[in-house]
Amino acid sequence: MSVPGERYHELSRSIVADFQASVRSSDWTEAEPLRGRIVLTEERIVLAVDETNRAIGLSDVFDIVQGVSRRSEGESTETVTLAFRSGGARETVSISADATTMFNFQRLLYRELLAGTHIVTVHRSRVGEDGGGPQDCELDITGTRVRLRAEGTGETVTISRADVTRFNTRSTRPSTEEATPAVVLYSDSGDRVGKTTISMPSFRTLNLFGRYLRADLLPPDEVGPTSEAPESVEILLVDDDPHDLEMAEVFLKQQSDRFVLTSVSTASEGLRRLAGEAGAAGGFDCVVSDYQMPGVDGLEFLGAIRDRYPALPFILYTGQGSTEVMKQAILDDVTDYVEKDVGREQYEILAERIRRSVR
Repeated sequence: MSVPGERYHELSRSIVADFQASVRSSDWTEAEPLRGRIVLTEERIVLAVDETNRAIGLSDVFDIVQGVSRRSEGESTETVTLAFRSGGARETVSISADATTMFNFQRLLYRELLAGTHIVTVHRSRVGEDGGGPQDCELDITGTRVRLRAEGTGETVTISRADVTRFNTRSTRPSTEEATPAVVLYSDSGDRVGKTTISMPSFRTLNLFGRYLRADLLPPDEVGPTSEAPESVEILLVDDDPHDLEMAEVFLKQQSDRFVLTSVSTASEGLRRLAGEAGAAGGFDCVVSDYQMPGVDGLEFLGAIRDRYPALPFILYTGQGSTEVMKQAILDDVTDYVEKDVGREQYEILAERIRRSVR
């Protein structure tokens, strides 16, 4: 979608971010990124590249497939990659600039994508408070906190992102109706432990909220000390396609010399490996699994993992692009998912998701 010049000036009234960056789009024929201007407004992202303005509606963005890493330095180059719908097709756009700029852009982007979302919440605390029944609320987020503002009364519950000890998206599926997209936050502020259930209006917003909770949203000079990284990361790769297994092994090892990979061709063999070695979950730090496999598919494998090893990170790495598969994976508490592709970038994204899941 192009933005006519006479309308471009109107965007200035709602501009949230405006900066220069390198841009690469999945529908461009150019092999190299192009330099351009990025304008984030309350309704869209405008890419002003090569004397052409293209607008991406925020309502069309359904995933942040690559984000900024906490380990980056302020002057390093970082990339945020968005997935969006355009005319019924799935497209991606990658935006790259210095780390500080991209931290700020990522933080503002999540705010614009999620702020004002109408949700239903149930909040419980251990200190005798009873949050009562479900409340209609409006979601408000920043890089450091989640605020749930009750509609009508204006009362708020504020949860610091630093206090969130765990979250999951597991939900019951009534036999007579579609499952409700929901996330459960467990928080600990030192003197108070809380459990907050948030029902989302769609799986799109649920997915984006999960991405937000995992994302690094503080600029490099504001990030506090992090725990020492483990010497190695033990990864169990499960895929019935030997070619895909070989490619994942080769290119993941190029991403980090900390990765130690064990490959099996079936979910059943994966469960045996997890149970057959000493230590919790066989000493593995993360499972990366395909979806379409004979016998036990990736979702069934995920269910078995959650029953036996509920805290073990599980990444669904699949070429099966079905929306229903992704919805069910979210409901079954998948840690993350990455779509298989034909380029090197998929392994960079997969490696980053592994790092984030195990830290």
